[in-house]
Amino acid sequence: MSKIRRFYKAFRWVVLAVLIAALFMVLRTPEPPAVAVSVDAPQRVEQKVRRLATPDGRIAGSLRLDEGEVNGWIQSSLKAQSQSRRGSDTGRQQPISNAALSAPADRSAAEVQSNVRDIKVHLEGDQVTAYVLFDLHGKDLSLTLSGHLSAQDGYLRLSPTQMSLGSMPIPRAALERAIGSVFDAPGNREQFRLPPNVRDLRVDKGDLVVTFR
Repeated sequence: MSKIRRFYKAFRWVVLAVLIAALFMVLRTPEPPAVAVSVDAPQRVEQKVRRLATPDGRIAGSLRLDEGEVNGWIQSSLKAQSQSRRGSDTGRQQPISNAALSAPADRSAAEVQSNVRDIKVHLEGDQVTAYVLFDLHGKDLSLTLSGHLSAQDGYLRLSPTQMSLGSMPIPRAALERAIGSVFDAPGNREQFRLPPNVRDLRVDKGDLVVTFR
């Protein structure tokens, strides 16, 4: 019996040490990857789209965006969203009543979701690697996700190959379940719907390729 008790105590400390190490790895934000960024990406993307426009106003053919254009477009979008959010917050500022202070907060999912601070994308071969820095309850956390993009039945899909939260790698089985639940959850599915005129989306030779119908 004493051996069992000693084993239990030792096992408990081992588990505690593993949990502390895992927490440290999750909270340890790695350095963001060095990626190409084109400051004039929005203009370049617009020019490429115009070249694909047909006389009847449709877009036909394939649009190829390099890593710099993808990151530049993402940074421009994040900046615009941040400015819009700050403007909305300022416009909603109202005096706080005692009733509002005593009542429970009624927040929407959009208001409580993690706040994305930065996104960097690396394109290599046929694979995309995304580095996402987000704020979770005042703490900066990072997520690094690699995989293959595709379009299936009008929806964006990602076949993951690797993911890490902070500096902690996520096991492959848990990774596939997590990605599957994100893309297939009823509340999330429509967020990944592609425009009706997009037939395919993939990474090819280090470029993001969007093929229109």
